[in-house]
Amino acid sequence: MDPIAALHARLSADLPLAALLTVHRGQPAVFVEGPVPAEAQPPWVQLLGITADAPEDARDLRLRRLRLELRCVDAAAAGSGRLQAVAARVRALLQGPDLELPGARVLAQDCAGPTLLEGDRHFLQRRLELRLLIESTVEEE
Repeated sequence: MDPIAALHARLSADLPLAALLTVHRGQPAVFVEGPVPAEAQPPWVQLLGITADAPEDARDLRLRRLRLELRCVDAAAAGSGRLQAVAARVRALLQGPDLELPGARVLAQDCAGPTLLEGDRHFLQRRLELRLLIESTVEEE
């Protein structure tokens, strides 16, 4: 189970979000971990990765609590309206009742944010944090 890949696929496939983002190499500007390519133009969304992963085994259940951090970025010259729209759409997708992760069942989810992130004077940034309680449905090695 790769929650980052599943969230990337969910965000990249959403047409309303894609309409708000720039296109990078033929795809909506949704980036996974690592640095954003230098040639990418804002606005974009970056999945920064899993910040916490704690097992919560209970009886015969294989439960895990995950925290994932995301960042929405836009050019400061564009103002904050478009960035707020991007962050609101990302939040709606992360809180949606149909959130699925291959190899796991989502039992509970919560999305905090968007909150202001300090950046340089050229970019505006908003942070979101997704918290999940999942049950693994496949044996992991």
